[in-house]
Amino acid sequence: MALIFILPASAQGAKLRVLHNFGSSLDGSEPNGPPRLDSSGSLYGVTFGGPGLYGNGLVFRLTQQRDGGWHEAILYSFAGGSDGAIPQGGLLQDNVGNLYGTLQGETSYAAGGVFELTPTSTIWSRSVLYSQYAGPGLVSDSLGNFFGDMGLGNSQLGAIGELSPSSSGWIYTQLYSICDEYNCPDGFDPLAPPIWDSKGNLWGTMFQGGIGRPACTNDSEGCGVIYAMTPNGDGTWTYHVIHRFASSPTDGQFPDAGLTLDAAGNFYGDTEGGGTHNLGIIFKFSVAEGKVKGGAIYNFSSCSTGCYPEGTLAIDKAGNLYGMAQGGANSCGGLSCGVVYKLAPQSNGTWKYSVLVNLSETSGGVLPFYGLVLDGSGNLYGVTSSFGKYGGGTAFEITP
Repeated sequence: MALIFILPASAQGAKLRVLHNFGSSLDGSEPNGPPRLDSSGSLYGVTFGGPGLYGNGLVFRLTQQRDGGWHEAILYSFAGGSDGAIPQGGLLQDNVGNLYGTLQGETSYAAGGVFELTPTSTIWSRSVLYSQYAGPGLVSDSLGNFFGDMGLGNSQLGAIGELSPSSSGWIYTQLYSICDEYNCPDGFDPLAPPIWDSKGNLWGTMFQGGIGRPACTNDSEGCGVIYAMTPNGDGTWTYHVIHRFASSPTDGQFPDAGLTLDAAGNFYGDTEGGGTHNLGIIFKFSVAEGKVKGGAIYNFSSCSTGCYPEGTLAIDKAGNLYGMAQGGANSCGGLSCGVVYKLAPQSNGTWKYSVLVNLSETSGGVLPFYGLVLDGSGNLYGVTSSFGKYGGGTAFEITP
């Protein structure tokens, strides 16, 4: 993909407020996916651990109170075994308030799969929709079907599948089996669910596979790919490789998040490595008449202002991009805490990078980061998986 030049990075201030500190004795710890913002302004998410020393993870809701503070409600704590463990990825919510998510599970100890949480007058009840591997996270269509990394595939390395409701329960259909070739040229290891385009195609990334060494400087198993899944009209789908990272000396390497689509049909994403300085890139691409056009719109150049980006990008109505990266000005236990940044399109076709917030030990930081969500007023919400008051991470709000 062609390189697009950008303006140098610059700093910009914004107000960060911690909404909740995870990790207390009765709480979950280490948020394990991006938050979900509902129409009323409440935030939903999952944690890797808690409550208790050997906790198996939980689903939480944060709701703003009249005094401006935020209250956490634990909606469901997983018990391990057949109940499952380690929820991962973002949650989905239907129009009646049911929540859907994926469980990593634990070999020989706890089940994984796809779960549903249904609110009742007193508690949230859990149902298992699919009991094999799934996630992290899924995407849904208008009919209530789920799509994403589900099932073991023909080679036990995973598959892109569909989960559909029926009168007799949920039906799983394998749409594509991730290949088991060494240095799989078609990619493997998706770290985020795909997204829809306006024509009903699915687009996503694979963290590994594609082009191996020597072009892929840090991994012999390939630097990742961008893929598309197109429906054939008969219930089957076709998998297409759109781009193999490390295709040029300054190309990105290792896309560790999903794609973001703007109103004009352009896709955006990030890679945690590669680029001009081998510190990661933000890329943009579009597809017209079967041809892919695009490339890097920002090369991270110094860890002092952010490097090695992580998490799916958020985009506002003006086309500004928001994300999280390692590096920054503050130290968290000897490591850089990380930053929240903004990338703004300019009238001359370049992009302006600015640091909105340097994370800290009190606001949470280090990694992993899962991306941000925007509300209608332009406020940003996100989670960190470490530090904070109790050491278990935080949920935060940024007001530009």
